[in-house]
Amino acid sequence: TLSALCRICESITFMSIFPYVYYMTKDFDIAKNDSEIATYAGMLLSTFPFTEFLSGVAWGRLSDRIGRKPVLLTGLIGTALSILIFGFTPSFPAALLARALGGLLNG
Repeated sequence: TLSALCRICESITFMSIFPYVYYMTKDFDIAKNDSEIATYAGMLLSTFPFTEFLSGVAWGRLSDRIGRKPVLLTGLIGTALSILIFGFTPSFPAALLARALGGLLNG
């Protein structure tokens, strides 16, 4: 059941921001036009899977050493914290950092 919970939470974390990331990026007021807003939104969307890719092997090695359960629980807690931080972030760099944190802890 823990692995199923991890699988569901990872998908929700990655995909739940799709409907509102454009508007959130627009509210950060960092772009001059719609094209730039889309570029910044794409950066936010791609940060999570990219950092997840970078940390995946390290988490796998750690899992082999200390066991799967502690690693999976760390990933779940990290994912929950990162999406919570992302939801309340006031700026684009902080949002980017929250997404990167989620990917690194979820790898």
